Amino acid sequence: MGHGSDPENPDRVSQAPVRTCRALDWALVTALLLVAGILATYTALKVNPAQPSASEPLSAPRVSSQGPYAQLVMKNALVQNQTLRWYSDPGLSGVFLDSQMKYDADKGELEVGVAGLYFVYAHLKLQQVMVSAYSQGTVEVSVFRGSASRAVLTLSLEVGPSSTSIVTTSQSSLIFLDPGERLKLSMSTTEGDFLDWQLAPEASTFGLFWVAGGKPITASGAYLL
Repeated sequence: MGHGSDPENPDRVSQAPVRTCRALDWALVTALLLVAGILATYTALKVNPAQPSASEPLSAPRVSSQGPYAQLVMKNALVQNQTLRWYSDPGLSGVFLDSQMKYDADKGELEVGVAGLYFVYAHLKLQQVMVSAYSQGTVEVSVFRGSASRAVLTLSLEVGPSSTSIVTTSQSSLIFLDPGERLKLSMSTTEGDFLDWQLAPEASTFGLFWVAGGKPITASGAYLL
């Protein structure tokens, strides 16, 4: 004879519904935690998209859309004394040009439209194009500010017969720029043309992005932000 209706033990009747309610509560809590976890993961992916792997070529830093930024891809290939020219069409791979930046293709100069402290960077990649390399010396790419004769940033590479077939270098600096100021890059070599070396345009880049506004208050580099 079953005990479910035993009038002398009413607890047996109430225990089953209590266990059922507790099981439903745990199921509801678990489901809510799973949904919260999924939403948190989705939000994190939107805010912090995956960074490129080490095998991917150098591209623009993950910059905020809150300030002006630009990245240009090198157009030149010959290693010689020259002002470097750049691809500036945002439709091209690796090229970014904010509406507050202008590129003068005739002069090879990038113009800043907003005052502020900028993170300026450049990456240079040289590759050997002849089996018997004979050029030997220094290849320099300098970033000049307007008509100033002193470079604000310089990349230097030693090239010679014993060099590996691919040589790269990168440099960066914080520079305060006023509206309308321009930056250009010039290449120089110690022996003229390096005919057995060429630039890798798709992997040689120049760019900058806005870090903060304000005005410099000392010549030593302090800034009023």
